Amino acid sequence: MSPHVAARFRFALRPLALALPAALLSLAPTIAQAQEQTGSQQASSSKRHYSIAPGPLVSVLNRYAEQAGIFLAGHNDLASGKRSPGLEGTFSEQEALQRLLQGTGLQAQPQANGGYVLHAAPQANGTLELGATTISGQGLGATTEDTHSYTTGAVSSATGLPLSIRETPQSVTVITRQQMDDQGSTSIADALRRAPGISVQNYDSERWEFSSRGLPITNFQYDGVNTDYDGVYDYGTTSTDMATFDRVEIIKGATGLMTGSGDPSATVNLIRKRPTKEFKASVTGTVGSWDNYRTEGDISGPLTESGNVRGRFVGAYQDRSAYMDHYQNTKDIAYGILEADLTPDTLVTFGIDQQNTRSRGASWTGFPMYNNDGSRTNFSRSFNPATDWSRRDFTNQTIFASVEQQLAYDWKLKVSYDRKHRQHDTLLASASGGNPNPVTGEGMYMFMGKFKGDQVQDNLDVNLTGPFSLFGREHELIAGFMSMNTRQDIPVHGSVYPPVPGSIFDWRGEFPKPDIPRVGSNDIVQRQTGAYLATRLKPTDDLSVIIGTRVSNFTANDDLDYTDPTRPGLHDSYRQTGVVTPYAGLVYNLDDTYSVYTSYTNIYQPQMSKDAERKLLDPVEGDSYEAGIKAAYFDGRLNASFAVFRIEQDNAAQYVSGVETESVYRAVQGATTKGFEFELAGEVLEGWNLSAGYTYSHTRDAEGNYVYGSVLQTTAPQQVVRVFSTYRLPGEWENLTVGGGVNWQSEFFGNVFQPNPNDSVNFGQYSRITQDSYYLVDLMARYRFNDHLSTTLNVKNLFDKKYYTGLGNFGTGFYGEPRALQLTTKWDF
Repeated sequence: MSPHVAARFRFALRPLALALPAALLSLAPTIAQAQEQTGSQQASSSKRHYSIAPGPLVSVLNRYAEQAGIFLAGHNDLASGKRSPGLEGTFSEQEALQRLLQGTGLQAQPQANGGYVLHAAPQANGTLELGATTISGQGLGATTEDTHSYTTGAVSSATGLPLSIRETPQSVTVITRQQMDDQGSTSIADALRRAPGISVQNYDSERWEFSSRGLPITNFQYDGVNTDYDGVYDYGTTSTDMATFDRVEIIKGATGLMTGSGDPSATVNLIRKRPTKEFKASVTGTVGSWDNYRTEGDISGPLTESGNVRGRFVGAYQDRSAYMDHYQNTKDIAYGILEADLTPDTLVTFGIDQQNTRSRGASWTGFPMYNNDGSRTNFSRSFNPATDWSRRDFTNQTIFASVEQQLAYDWKLKVSYDRKHRQHDTLLASASGGNPNPVTGEGMYMFMGKFKGDQVQDNLDVNLTGPFSLFGREHELIAGFMSMNTRQDIPVHGSVYPPVPGSIFDWRGEFPKPDIPRVGSNDIVQRQTGAYLATRLKPTDDLSVIIGTRVSNFTANDDLDYTDPTRPGLHDSYRQTGVVTPYAGLVYNLDDTYSVYTSYTNIYQPQMSKDAERKLLDPVEGDSYEAGIKAAYFDGRLNASFAVFRIEQDNAAQYVSGVETESVYRAVQGATTKGFEFELAGEVLEGWNLSAGYTYSHTRDAEGNYVYGSVLQTTAPQQVVRVFSTYRLPGEWENLTVGGGVNWQSEFFGNVFQPNPNDSVNFGQYSRITQDSYYLVDLMARYRFNDHLSTTLNVKNLFDKKYYTGLGNFGTGFYGEPRALQLTTKWDF
């Protein structure tokens, strides 16, 4: 028998090997002898490179058996329902099997004929069976909880395929559960403001704008499911609490293949915690500066004796004030999820996620930047322009469910559905309008308005993934369809602008609550559907080519009707069908550690912004290019990347005017962003975790001018440095972990109206305000008293740096948070 025939013979048996009854194991020596006669079987001590994605244990073992050219036999029910973190790197046969079977309770016993037999590992026999399911020897799986790591072993946000960071042809940042706990990050703003390449600015006390590569981030996902995001109404997206999430995956650049529309900045995918196969529970209490009190509870484990049904519940409550006067915020979170293995090949998931946020003393924009004589104002950081009753309340509920069905030949069908019901109830009053007299403090007026919104969003995603053979090699394919329908019911109450009584310098938040009558209704309906197809081809062991495309349809209707019959309503709509978004990526492995890559994708973003003639701006369109080099050290426990990028856009919306009237925008043509970034994340040495990144981005329009934001009249900083590291001390001090970080960013600019009393025509002009470069220093220390009790101290903004974190929202500014302390105590059961 020739070597090629022998290889085909092994491959033909591979799908059946794990289903062989015990009686057929007697065939193993015969097959092994045939393999030995052809010389095709490698010695178990020889090593070779493997690249096997995480997945069901049956599928992963089948792929390994094919790539290794070995015979692996055993009962199918031993491996059914179990998962493997996959394999990436160079290993011998036994090393590879250790990693593939780690945490499964199984081991592969070597046979005299060179094959292996799969069976349950004895309690005291750890020869080929290791611990935690999320760790593969020294490697990692996708889940980050309990790995104590600052990186992950697999991400799927970019292409839908579960790939390692090194295999993904785009820049990837992952904020793990351990990193969030070390940094004391309890909200999405806390987590992202310390993430490499991300900058954060405030609209006001309740809303943030996140930017990557100099552009605002508008794509947010939960477990890979898109959510409609409106940076103005927000519906609480930027207030999301992090208690329920395992990690945050940030894919830099355009991600049209999986999201359809969006800005070419980044996609932020929040991955929820899952039930665990073993019981675990914890209670956490936190106290911090400005009367910040928080409690969390988390319980997880099997609900049946066999473990085929598992559940998890996470709850949190927080009550806090702030560095601003007369401000109060409370939020409560409840999250429950169930997983059930209906059969060894069928996994059903159902869950509910509820997050409620209530604030009092909520500001609408910030404080004025100029006095009425054109000089700069100098408000303290504690100044709050809001009234004490001003509120912005959010209620967010998500019901989600999915079915994953393992099919023949390692294929998988997944159907996911979720419904988001989001509400906001807002009555705002903020002494932020106008420009005060620098002596008397008079001349200000209120931004005052009542806003409510009720949004229901239905999402459906159906996808089919699996391997296929072509030209004698195995490749991967994903095909899917998604549908997103969003309906908003918005009662229109309008806004009023009464004068501020007396001096703004004497402001204490006291102002009578107005009666703002309803004047109309605004109904907004948006729908996006998309069919996508992508494949990862492996022409050689070292070369991966990912090509894909998405065909999308977009429709939207925005109907504004007034109760006054003499006032005409506004009715806008758009419809785009057959929008094609291509994607192409290439990854080439230089060796077992380094790889180079390049990728391209198209940009398409419909928008509801209008010009001075009340016409909708054309969709934002353009192209995104990226290339770089990646490295995975220590079996992927430390990942490094360097990327260069170029983004070209037309029709980007830029704010022109509008305070007492509907906002007016203009389309910016030829906006180009180019730059580069470096990132390093993971375990440098045992006990030493590091997350570090540097990003440079340069954005200009076709005339070489700065491109200001569409809401915040600011640029994004061109340079961003994020560094955070922790170290667990050795020896007698092994229970102590210390760490710290530095967040630095270069200057950014705000475009703010500056009054001029000598200008009788225009009364002034827009001028540029500069926030100089600044750095913030954070420190942390954790002491673990025993296996159950630990305490963590976080100090944020150690040197109490005073800086602006928002400029240009209706001509106002906003200060960043002063020094803050936070003490967290956790009990693990």
